[in-house]
Amino acid sequence: MAKIEVDFGKAAGRIRPLHGLCNGPVAFGALMDVSHRYRELSVPWVRLHDTNWPHPREVDVPQIFPDFDANPDDPASYCFGPTDDYLRSILATGARIVYRLGVSIEHYPRKRYVFAPPDFDKWARIALGIARHYTEGWADGIENAVEYWEIWNEPELGDRMWSGTFEEYLDLYRAAATTFKRHNPNLKVGGFAATCAESPQVEQFLAYCREHDVPLDFYSWHYYASHPDRFVRGAAAVQRLLEKYGFGSIPTFLDEWNYLAVPWSRLWAEGEFLRRDAFERMKNEEGAAFAAATLIRMQDAPVDIMNYYDGQPMTWFCGLFDYYGAPQRTFYAFKAFNELLACPERVAASCDVPDLDVLAGRSSDGETGAALIANFGAHEGKITISLQGVPPENAQPEILMVDRDRGLEQVLSVNAAATASGTANEPKANQPPAEIAGNSLDLFIRRHAVCLIRFSGIAPKAP
Repeated sequence: MAKIEVDFGKAAGRIRPLHGLCNGPVAFGALMDVSHRYRELSVPWVRLHDTNWPHPREVDVPQIFPDFDANPDDPASYCFGPTDDYLRSILATGARIVYRLGVSIEHYPRKRYVFAPPDFDKWARIALGIARHYTEGWADGIENAVEYWEIWNEPELGDRMWSGTFEEYLDLYRAAATTFKRHNPNLKVGGFAATCAESPQVEQFLAYCREHDVPLDFYSWHYYASHPDRFVRGAAAVQRLLEKYGFGSIPTFLDEWNYLAVPWSRLWAEGEFLRRDAFERMKNEEGAAFAAATLIRMQDAPVDIMNYYDGQPMTWFCGLFDYYGAPQRTFYAFKAFNELLACPERVAASCDVPDLDVLAGRSSDGETGAALIANFGAHEGKITISLQGVPPENAQPEILMVDRDRGLEQVLSVNAAATASGTANEPKANQPPAEIAGNSLDLFIRRHAVCLIRFSGIAPKAP
């Protein structure tokens, strides 16, 4: 039997809100709007890339500045309206923004926008015009709308993202970063949104920035994985390289991540049924457990912002919603994590079984506590949760579950009297049993499940 230990009297830092998303809540020509769901998750950060893909009308540089020969100092050269509306919809949810300056991915054979700009310095001036619009309010813009500016996306991927050489990308990055800093040293600029932690171009990029004294306020990278440990190892590898080249203190962003149960090569080459299976697994209880386990494990990793790809209901990679905007199991994993953040003071928690993860916290006033459990790969069965700092006579646990039958639904609610006597309310039909005895809670958890346990009446914080 797996054993989890939680000590609400032992502080362990703070729980970090790493549950950011890629792209905003409005999609499908503005017919689809899941803003209320973004607010329900308290999404902390939204990173913009592939917005309204595959036919973007906003965010991308060519959509805002359609005529490269126009004057970048003239507000009339820009078409800001659609992007203004889009960013306002994001800001209205309370999220902050990481803005990728560049273009969306192009898979079709005839490319339109992924070419290297004909004049890097002019492109930098165009990008600065966009930044000024969303930081200074230039050209009837929105002040302080964007905090981080990311230069391009995955330029080492090939002609789907960047038709030039990587050396040309380095020169574009240099032109943009120096132009931004010359205009306003407080503008935060970074990149290069690497395809993975181990991309061969990572060291080339960092060495270039160091040797040419190019500004780098943050470093961003991506990964799609079949196990949460892949992100942990990737973050550690990135941090080692940043320290090697003198950038060890800058923030790092894992600003694209998701669960991918099959290799990329198989995803596109082996037919529609394998593809459907892979994307459905992102949405179901398997993807939910993966997402929760990732958010738990990355609490101790050297990463500052994370953005799950994708939040747009109309995309294959959106594990949170179906095609119609209805929340899926992975949405409820994110919701469980957000509800855990109501108890942001992290406390000691551990588990003796691999692939069964736990994260716990208590509220700032010390009155309530919560524990989030993710079972991504462990066998289903009974687990014992040993609780410290929760007096049996005061504790009132509430247990909610995400699994193949539930979307963060209550499994068990126990009142103080029932807890003291060691009994619990009867679970509803088709719900797994739970038993409470003193400071021990026995709970049945399925494989690929997420469990949120909330307590009130926990012991006062130690002085």
